[in-house]
Amino acid sequence: MRIFLLFAFSFFLPLFAFCEELTLHGRVVDAETGEPLPYVNIRVGKSIGTLTNIEGSFKLLTDENDVLSFSFVGYERLSLKADQMPDVIRLKPYTVKMKEVTVLPLDKEDILKRVIENLRSDYKTGSKWTRKYFFRALMEQDSVSYIAEAFMEAFSVMNVRSAQIISGLQGYDKESGKKPMFIHASNIHQLIEVAPRTNNSSFWKPLVKPLSHYETLKGFYKVKMQTLYGEEGQALLRFDFTWSKDLLPMDYNRRNITGTAYVDAETCRLLRFDGSCNNCTVRMGIMSYPISIDFHIEYDYNQNVASVSNIAIQGSNDFMSYRVLLFAIEENKQEGTVIKASKENIVTALQEAGYDASLWDEYDIIKRTNEEEAAAFGK
Repeated sequence: MRIFLLFAFSFFLPLFAFCEELTLHGRVVDAETGEPLPYVNIRVGKSIGTLTNIEGSFKLLTDENDVLSFSFVGYERLSLKADQMPDVIRLKPYTVKMKEVTVLPLDKEDILKRVIENLRSDYKTGSKWTRKYFFRALMEQDSVSYIAEAFMEAFSVMNVRSAQIISGLQGYDKESGKKPMFIHASNIHQLIEVAPRTNNSSFWKPLVKPLSHYETLKGFYKVKMQTLYGEEGQALLRFDFTWSKDLLPMDYNRRNITGTAYVDAETCRLLRFDGSCNNCTVRMGIMSYPISIDFHIEYDYNQNVASVSNIAIQGSNDFMSYRVLLFAIEENKQEGTVIKASKENIVTALQEAGYDASLWDEYDIIKRTNEEEAAAFGK
């Protein structure tokens, strides 16, 4: 028997020895329009992998026998074997109509109340749960550019808060003749606390948000609901929140969030929100400037509570433009001690945290665009 097992082991050993490691490069697009899909989640088995960048491109180190899962809320999930993956991956969007599906009457008011109550309950349940993230910010101003990358830990239920930087780097495009950007008093990193419902965020507290309270929703927003269907008949609810035209003149200048929420029809849980922050400002030095802010945020429920999976933010004004990305690199965990946030000054916080190159080697960070690569290393 031992001889047989030894023979069997020696027979299969070459199969394990020659399992080839691959560095995959690809692009994810909408199967109907061909448009690139940014911020698509890519997992290897049950492990967290990476995210497509703003151009829909990604890079991922994996084994040839691994199975990659591509998911984006509102699109069909797709699984592909690593050694059979095409250069362009096409995801099919959900449709408004689905054949042979019984459409049940849905009460918009009741669903929105349940969505808000679920978020309230999730915050109460998981208020002390933390998560590790990868962060990137690119800022440009005339002939000036700046990039920051960091690994950080934060409380992550509904909105990221109290972020503590573990390790980070910063740079600017030297070879193009650009100068370093002075952002020592910038609040750019506080933008990652944005959400359609926020808690414990002084920066976003004055903002009117569509999913904070139902009475606020009724008083400030007009809502349109639409049902989307996947190929297997699964239903997704889309809610469009627009600023109400019936407000008093003084209400039109309030800082507010408008946008679109995607909600699981069966559980009434929020999965994705694409929004805009209106009448907002960003601080640079001692000055504050009006700015437009567009953001995308996705949630997962790996511990059965709404947790921020990724955030993408971009904005601009006459003074500057910027992009910010945040991506969960680990699952939630319950923190025994309170996390103390890093200093508001992100430059100082990055310098004090230091740079641990092994983290950049350990995780598949989101593929840099050419502009981000130039700012990081002058290439």
